[in-house]
Amino acid sequence: MAARSRVIKLKDQGDEKYYEGLSLLQLALRRLRRDTLTLIAMAVMLILISLAILAPVIEQNILNVSYSRTDPNNAFLPPGGTARLVYLPDHRYRSQGLNVVVMLDRGAGGREISEAHAEVQARQLTAKEGMANMLVAHASFGTPSFSVFLDDQKRPLAARVGVNSISNLLEVPVGKHTLTFRRGTSIEGEVLATLDVEIAPETLTTAVLFGRLEGEGEAALRAKAFSVNSRDLAEGTARLHVIHTSLSAPRAVNVRILDRVRIPEIQFGEDGSAVVERGLFTTGISAMDARTHVLGTDDLGRDHLARLLYAGQVSLSIAFAAAIISILIGVTVGIIAGFYGGLIDDVVNLTIATISSLPTLVILLILVALLNPGPEVLVLVLGLLGWFGVCRLVRGETLSIRAREYIVSARAIGAPVSRIMFVHVLPNLLSVVIVALALDIGNLILVESALSFLGFGIKPPAASWGNMLSNAQTFFTKGVHLVIFPGLMISVTVLCLYIIGDGLRDAFDPTLKR
Repeated sequence: MAARSRVIKLKDQGDEKYYEGLSLLQLALRRLRRDTLTLIAMAVMLILISLAILAPVIEQNILNVSYSRTDPNNAFLPPGGTARLVYLPDHRYRSQGLNVVVMLDRGAGGREISEAHAEVQARQLTAKEGMANMLVAHASFGTPSFSVFLDDQKRPLAARVGVNSISNLLEVPVGKHTLTFRRGTSIEGEVLATLDVEIAPETLTTAVLFGRLEGEGEAALRAKAFSVNSRDLAEGTARLHVIHTSLSAPRAVNVRILDRVRIPEIQFGEDGSAVVERGLFTTGISAMDARTHVLGTDDLGRDHLARLLYAGQVSLSIAFAAAIISILIGVTVGIIAGFYGGLIDDVVNLTIATISSLPTLVILLILVALLNPGPEVLVLVLGLLGWFGVCRLVRGETLSIRAREYIVSARAIGAPVSRIMFVHVLPNLLSVVIVALALDIGNLILVESALSFLGFGIKPPAASWGNMLSNAQTFFTKGVHLVIFPGLMISVTVLCLYIIGDGLRDAFDPTLKR
């Protein structure tokens, strides 16, 4: 009969099962194995924590990006967007417009890839009989400004064309000509290059000087002409003409508008063109094998997925550390207040009631504003202000436990108070503490996110989910993904923690029959 008294009767899908001599923890584990929703939430949390811990490995070996390196050319890439070499943000294609983009080298040693851009409207093109239009582009890094002379003319057709620039629209007679590129503006200037070119009617010809003065082979200084038809500039459309003359860029590139390929491939020293709808679009030039940013990039061109992983490290570590501090304080104070009662209990209750009556967010803002915002400060502030709820729960449970027979018996045989607290009271508070910890972490993630969103939490360039969400609100129209993904991470994490807390509460409830 004594053995039968320990039988716990449970119902599982209509079948009666008997578990003899099982502890509360063993019963809780059995219940958890049947709680599918809680197991899924635990699995999701385990994945999120693992991704945050392995963020450096994922960044370097899988994504092959730098979480902190800025790249203006790759700003506001959409999810799945391809890395750009050249970026024309918010470029307007006007009706019957002809947009010429010369891809060239710029910056220290010519290793920075950039572009020179010119836009011509159909009404600007010459309508004179026997005449056509020309542009002259300087795409040779390290070469001084030059002038272009047409045939045997003594005056330059285009004077002082500076490096990385395109001349004004020029009128040239239709037919074959020789262009001479000279230093300075005099006919006596040193010849840099010569170019035989045939000007066709109703075309726009761009003569480009590219290569290097000291270069050899493919890198040698030379000039080349590229023509595009100006007759088919239909109403409501524009034409994009891209010329690849950058020695630092990959040999083959493609052109994307709104991250959709519009010119499939352009080899070095060649050009490509496409008809574009009228409108305001983002245009980029990418390498043929350019890497893909899974969740796009932010306003500074940093990989959004890598930043989310590193932000998870900060947000989760702050929440877990602050929750542990609050649990330690709350459990300690709650056990002492509940076990001893009397004056100690009154003082604890008065302290909790007084501080809880004040607006918590206001206190947090004042403390964080007075101190230097950072992870350590946030952990301490959140931990020291977050123990009141846990303390109330533990105090109430301790008041109930201390009146039970085994506690009375332990005190009657003279067991030390410390032994009673640690051996008899604390183990019976395990379920309350675990549930409170799970719920506390969820609440603290929300609080940290709110503080960072308001500008009192983690400061950029360090990333947390809260400050990523705060920074993204400025760029909502340019990159909606910058708002969606940090908000989604916060929502999913907090939801999973609440589900886990609710599941643990049910699992550790000894009165639960299913």
